[in-house]
Amino acid sequence: MIRVLSFLLLIFLSWNCKSKQESLIEEIQELLEEQSYEKASGMLKDYLVKPKSDDEVLSSEKPETPRIVELSYDRKRLIYLEDSKLNWRDASDGSNGSKSLDEVPASLAVSLNANFALAEYPMTNGCRLFAISLKNNDLLYESGAQISCRNRGGISDDGSKIYYFVDNQLYEEKTVEPRTPKLIVSKEKITPPFAGLKARFFLYPIGKDFLLFSGNAGSYYLYYFQPEKKSVEKIDQEVISPLIYYGTGDSAYYLGGSIGRLHLRRLQLGKGKPSSSKLFTISRKEINPWKLPGKNEFVSNYSGKVHLWGPSRKSQVLPLLCERIWLVDQNKVLCENEKGGLYLTNLDFPEEDWRILKLYEEARDK
Repeated sequence: MIRVLSFLLLIFLSWNCKSKQESLIEEIQELLEEQSYEKASGMLKDYLVKPKSDDEVLSSEKPETPRIVELSYDRKRLIYLEDSKLNWRDASDGSNGSKSLDEVPASLAVSLNANFALAEYPMTNGCRLFAISLKNNDLLYESGAQISCRNRGGISDDGSKIYYFVDNQLYEEKTVEPRTPKLIVSKEKITPPFAGLKARFFLYPIGKDFLLFSGNAGSYYLYYFQPEKKSVEKIDQEVISPLIYYGTGDSAYYLGGSIGRLHLRRLQLGKGKPSSSKLFTISRKEINPWKLPGKNEFVSNYSGKVHLWGPSRKSQVLPLLCERIWLVDQNKVLCENEKGGLYLTNLDFPEEDWRILKLYEEARDK
């Protein structure tokens, strides 16, 4: 009897969910017949923007300052900062938590497994640095350095060392007293493409080492930085954006080429210097490439839409409206919508959602 009742409840819930979608479709079709295109478009957009019943809502309110989102290299650990509240969620063990910070950081960089973070706090003439533990309270270290807020520093995966830039040079500092910053890479070794422009520097962890971007204005060099050896090697000199998109396993992606001709490039990670390979030309709507596992396919968002695309398939708009996305774990999309909400959703969409997207495009274009 219990099994029968459970089965009937499941059927009822499925029918009820479907009936809501079907009733929306029927109402929209009536509005289109009445040529009430604006009202129909608004109702459909509202449906596509909101999280669905089986989505995981992380935040329903828009923070006062822009939300900062960071991922571990394997995309399993998610860190998101909302004003002075630091939140984390771990797909590996299902754990989650949060801690309140005394002030609102200007930026945040996480370690390889996102167990530690390096937070920058704005001052009158630059930023000061704090190393923070994201799993417990065993680390809260303030650096004595005052740095430019233009750059992105780094922190080792055990939280024992931080790395930051001062006057275009890279420093290392242990996260224990007394404060002892050390110059480990001079500016002559990490030169940007254009010496006349004020350079920016960005660090991203890969294993015990880091990727280092140097440049500005859509033109960067990419270096491989080994802290233990205090050495850097150039990987690529035709880089458009200083952003890394972690893939699945031992790969990461970034944008190369030149303005007007964008190339997707892959970094093969492993022991030693990563190898870079040019993949294929991409369009502007594909400029934030999140790799799907097991397929040569990516998801990106552009102009409020989410696209599924790949080198051997036509780009497809998904029934999901997001201002920003990240691919968390294997294939869960973290969506930040125009209302400031943040939620996790799967890439499996029922047939009714595709019909709603088609109706939305028709009503919007009228």
